[in-house]
Amino acid sequence: MKIMPDFGTVRENEAAFEVAVAYIASGDIECGRSILTALRDHICSTGEQKSVQWILPKVLETLEAFQTCTPPPTAHVREEGAVSHGAFDPNVGVRLMRS
Repeated sequence: MKIMPDFGTVRENEAAFEVAVAYIASGDIECGRSILTALRDHICSTGEQKSVQWILPKVLETLEAFQTCTPPPTAHVREEGAVSHGAFDPNVGVRLMRS
């Protein structure tokens, strides 16, 4: 189940940023980018000063990084031809999918 974190104070916004990065690191780039985009829009609309100063630059930098590079593959086809989802294997450097 995907969780959309709460936004608000600098602490909540920092936690939301960490949730987004965790989704990205686990291979769910779409969800991570969605959270980052919502977080960026929230910080810009509220103008919460600490978040503008400390969180927004990290959010913008991360979003920019995904606009300038191609994300790594997040799935592969098993011998049977079905796509499966599974755990990240840091020894390989890409997401390996297991059923």
